[in-house]
Amino acid sequence: MKKFLTIFPLVILLCFTFSCQKQAEEAKPTVDIEADVEAIKSLSDEIMKAYNEGDLEVLMAIVAKDVVFMPPGKPALIGKEAIRNWHDFDKISFDVNITVEEVQVLGDWAFMRDIWIGTVTQKEGGEKFELNNKSLILLRRQTDGTWKLSHTIFNSNT
Repeated sequence: MKKFLTIFPLVILLCFTFSCQKQAEEAKPTVDIEADVEAIKSLSDEIMKAYNEGDLEVLMAIVAKDVVFMPPGKPALIGKEAIRNWHDFDKISFDVNITVEEVQVLGDWAFMRDIWIGTVTQKEGGEKFELNNKSLILLRRQTDGTWKLSHTIFNSNT
């Protein structure tokens, strides 16, 4: 009987421990990586549409407020206002196709690697420039679950 009184509390303690551990494991949220990848690819379509339509407001809606753009040969542009001031859709127009090459989701962060092929045309004078760029974009999940551009760096393939 003495042995039973010693072992019984240990059995109860072990059952309680494993029961709590199982509940903690079940409480973890389910992550749907495939849905995140599709959401990020859709964001790439929105970027392409914003550039092709010259719609700065669409672009501003998909960048984080502390966004960082790192264009080639230029200082980094930090924050939405810097991005807004740098884009001059009144003077140039885009006709680009963006192809997503890779998306990796790492928790609440992700990166996308893509290729931009097309033309940039000066509205005054009509001079066209071929565009063949690559970019690497870091994205951050927002508190509402959506993804926004956090950092982007790009340069030419030619």
